[in-house]
Amino acid sequence: MRKQNTKCLQIKQHLIQGIRLHHFKGALPSENQLAKRFTVSRMTARRALTELENEGYVERIQGKGTFVKKPDFSQGYFKVQPSWQQAEELNVKLTTKVLELQAIAEPPEEVACRLQYAQQTILARRLHFFNEKPVRYEIRFLRGDLCGGILWENLEKISIHELLIKKYDLPLTRVWQRMTALCMTEEIAEIFNESAGHPAFHIKRLTYTFENPVTFVEYYIRGELAFEDTFTPGRKIDHNSFEIAY
Repeated sequence: MRKQNTKCLQIKQHLIQGIRLHHFKGALPSENQLAKRFTVSRMTARRALTELENEGYVERIQGKGTFVKKPDFSQGYFKVQPSWQQAEELNVKLTTKVLELQAIAEPPEEVACRLQYAQQTILARRLHFFNEKPVRYEIRFLRGDLCGGILWENLEKISIHELLIKKYDLPLTRVWQRMTALCMTEEIAEIFNESAGHPAFHIKRLTYTFENPVTFVEYYIRGELAFEDTFTPGRKIDHNSFEIAY
């Protein structure tokens, strides 16, 4: 089973790389072609194509084959700016305080499910300030096998995402995120020096390096902060395009 999983991953990585480099612009190799090239069963080749379809890279048309998925038309997308960028636009001073940085034996159940990883995990909690006013609370989990060195970094002065990309060689290729509006609980409100019930944005974000989830983060952002975006109507961003927040 492990050998089949390894072969399936090899096929996916080969096809994703071909899509990104535009080697595949239309139809992808068939199940038979992939099975022959990678010396696997058609079932393993079919599984690789099915996973790529589920991840949004390709579309499969019965009787015709598998094709690189064309981006869907979009009227735009809304971005949550990184703290530093929003601070620059508001002309305020950004500072960051590390509230907690430690390795934990295993992550909470939801995090383990999101990261597909239930072993030693790095927990980093930070609070970002604009002109000494707390505006963004961050609870971040990182896979210990990929990001263990984070424990020795100065996270009050550097972007975690830049560390992952430039120092740990983990290209951030895909993001899942969800934003909702809520009222702060007493615990969260105390961090912001506010009363319970104060409005906030709650963001959950899962970031991948190719097929591997690397970091899962929750943000609580003051509800009175506004997010602005200017865009040109066109097609949706691809898997390599996303907003970095830290």
